[in-house]
Amino acid sequence: MNLITKLMLLIVALMAPVIVLFLYSNQQSSSVVEEQINLANQERLSRFLGSIEETMDQVSVYANIVTKDPDFAELVVGAVPSDGYDYSMLIETIERKLNLFSSSTSWMNRISVYFPAAKLALSSHGKIPYEDVLPQAELHANWSLQNVTVSGILKRAFTRYFVTPSLGTTDPEKISMIVRVDLMEDNIVNLLNRFKTSGNNDPFFYRSSREYLLNDSADGAVIRELIGKVEFGADSGTMKHEAVELRGKRYLVYDQKSDNLGWTLVDYVPLEDILAPVTRSKHLFGIFAALVLLAGTVYAFLLYVQVQRPIERITAGVAQVKKGRFSARISGKMGREFEQLGAQFNEMAAQLQHLVEKAYLEEIRAKEAVMKQLQSQINPHFLYNSLAFIVSMAKLNRPASIIAMAHGLADYYRYTTRNDQMVTTLREELRFVGSYVEIMNYQLDKIRFTTDIPERLLEQPTPRLLIQPLVENAIVHGLEPKPGRGEIRIVGSEETGKCRLTVEDDGLGLSDAELARLRARLSGGQAAAAADGGERRYGLRNVYERHRYFYGGGSEMLLDRSPSGGMRVTLTWEQPGTPSLPAEEAEKVPGEEEHKERGGG
Repeated sequence: MNLITKLMLLIVALMAPVIVLFLYSNQQSSSVVEEQINLANQERLSRFLGSIEETMDQVSVYANIVTKDPDFAELVVGAVPSDGYDYSMLIETIERKLNLFSSSTSWMNRISVYFPAAKLALSSHGKIPYEDVLPQAELHANWSLQNVTVSGILKRAFTRYFVTPSLGTTDPEKISMIVRVDLMEDNIVNLLNRFKTSGNNDPFFYRSSREYLLNDSADGAVIRELIGKVEFGADSGTMKHEAVELRGKRYLVYDQKSDNLGWTLVDYVPLEDILAPVTRSKHLFGIFAALVLLAGTVYAFLLYVQVQRPIERITAGVAQVKKGRFSARISGKMGREFEQLGAQFNEMAAQLQHLVEKAYLEEIRAKEAVMKQLQSQINPHFLYNSLAFIVSMAKLNRPASIIAMAHGLADYYRYTTRNDQMVTTLREELRFVGSYVEIMNYQLDKIRFTTDIPERLLEQPTPRLLIQPLVENAIVHGLEPKPGRGEIRIVGSEETGKCRLTVEDDGLGLSDAELARLRARLSGGQAAAAADGGERRYGLRNVYERHRYFYGGGSEMLLDRSPSGGMRVTLTWEQPGTPSLPAEEAEKVPGEEEHKERGGG
């Protein structure tokens, strides 16, 4: 986990409790506000409904007074004065009393009285046809909304009947007096208007889905949807409230039914409008939190660009140097803080590259000197034998053999003494080995030499005189003492990332004890081989050292008996067989000019 990730996690860890705490407090605030709204609206609704009931009850009291007034009682029993003046005065007195009752309250109302015995109807607004007082339906004691005509104007009014002696019939013969009270709907509308101006509410008076009364600025469409969705007035005298979803908005709906009036006062408020300050603070906090997170992200990004990226580039450069790629450099802008550090790293890498290259060249020169020293240690007994063969051929007067041997020796020593060219190819080395076997056959005339090497392996670079000592050991210690003819076979192969070259003969070979001692002395070093005094061991050690120096630590030389009873020496090295010496040395191999020179004698 890098620095930037840790920083982002720290910002989130710091902001998360704040956000959770704010959301919790916001939720609690909304709950408290909603609860207080419920309490306040319920109290206001109850108080408002109580004022309506009080006014209507006051008017009802006037109606009861009318039924007990002695002036009204005269007309109830049909005791109409015979004198016209007295009758007029009685009628005027009754109308004055009705007008007094009507004007005793601030509400617009009309009180009407019907006397079935006298076939007379009077009201606080003058005489009216008795048909306007007596309804066609059954009389009832509840307030109902009806159409009335007042001074020739059609209006709607809340109407209630007071019947003497009893309700439940419309038969004039059984009714002595009917008092009708009409409260104009404008009174209720004005109350609803005043009730609405004190808040964000929208009250209305409800009795049924077809009988309800709205305030002047009510949203009729919303109220109609609300009436169709909520059942009002189910519980008499009980205040109810509930949350309703309408048109994507939440409303708190309150209703309370009046037992006296039989109507329900309904009020509803949009919860979003009431909670607007709380919601606004929530949105402001959300914007603030988003800005803090954005600022933290930008700050983290700047840290990543100006700190993390330079550190990563320096770390990558160090990793490259650690892998041995000393040419690695840090480039590009890294900011003032890391510019000097990058320059110091590049300077350090350049110095390391110079030192490593210098040490590598010194190692190459040391290896080259060691290989030249090892190459100069080739056993010279071959020259002695060849010269002895020339002397013998001279005594026998065989000039052709002498000339062939002389040419062979010239090619041999031209190849072995070119210390300026330490590296050749396996093809050239095998060609030289073939010349050596040919020279030895001049002396022994009993050696059969064969090779079986893949074409690609023939182009592998190899040190000069690496295989010839192995063939020489096979001839001198294996085939020369053996009676009869012998064979030397060289086989090459490539497998599992390694190259393998085997030199084996069918000579006398060694016993198990001798082979074990040879392996031990070979692995004991060059000094042990020299102390042992054996040319065979000295030559094998020479080949082992030169093979190891050229191909590196992954190379091996194994000694074993061949299936035919002689010796088998196996050289292995890792592909692709890149030499440890400089590449220009590998290019210095014998070419066509050398062959022409050899052929020309």
